[in-house]
Amino acid sequence: MKPLPTTERGRRTRMAIVSAAAKLMYERGLAAPSMDDVLAASGAGKSQLYHYFGGRQDLRVAVLHHQFDLVMAGQPALRDQTCDDIRRWRDEVLAAHRSNGLGPCPLGTFVGQTDGDQMLQDTLAGLFARWQDAISRLVARAQRTGRADPDTDPSIAALSLLTALQGGIMLSHLRRDPAPLEESLDAAMSPLLLRTSR
Repeated sequence: MKPLPTTERGRRTRMAIVSAAAKLMYERGLAAPSMDDVLAASGAGKSQLYHYFGGRQDLRVAVLHHQFDLVMAGQPALRDQTCDDIRRWRDEVLAAHRSNGLGPCPLGTFVGQTDGDQMLQDTLAGLFARWQDAISRLVARAQRTGRADPDTDPSIAALSLLTALQGGIMLSHLRRDPAPLEESLDAAMSPLLLRTSR
């Protein structure tokens, strides 16, 4: 992957290309849009595109990172190192899903689309690991302040919560109803939260 631009103008141009590509790939699939499709959607020139990206795979990797950043932006409780409120995170997840029109997860939608490409598979797996680690740190903070069961392994709790989130989003999207996501998160959280924090 090429290094990030050093100028503000370069960063804006690169972001316009990645944003346009991310929208197309989210709607059509990771492999579907051509480079010409991305150029038309972003308004960038071919020389600009290849100045910032080595090719389609390079652009797809950038899109996966972009989608991860989008997910994290919708869950500020994970970035707030003072937050110890797991329910706040749950509410942020629900709000983000509703604002996305109950659509597929911005990152999870690409699961199954990276098979056969080790770099893309490793990139996606690494981003999900970072997401799980962020949830694990939130759980650990809640344990330190007495808001979560101290005997629970934070990494296992985070895996349970992330799995509930992904499955809940999938079924909520399929049924066009936010209830599956809400109920799956609540079920995963119930044994974790101490009675006084519910």
